[in-house]
Amino acid sequence: MATSGESTMPQSRGTRLTALVSDAESAKISAKAEAAGLSVSAYLRERALGDDQDALNKVDQIIAQMEAALDSATVELAAVLSRLDDNTMPTGRAA
Repeated sequence: MATSGESTMPQSRGTRLTALVSDAESAKISAKAEAAGLSVSAYLRERALGDDQDALNKVDQIIAQMEAALDSATVELAAVLSRLDDNTMPTGRAA
């Protein structure tokens, strides 16, 4: 995926970077790359060089989902409290 300012033409990749990771970290990175359908190199490039706006959009979506869930829970809680209030009112008395 081309980021802003990056050419969509394939680039020659002749520079090697070395990073030290544990066996567990290596396995986790490999599994995530495979799940994303990418080579480890492509996965690491995407994670390191990818468009930060994508991540921000995902965060915004998660926040919107959380706000909707909170709104729904608030409505449900108000309904439960209302039913509790109705059940605790003494019979024969006007509200």
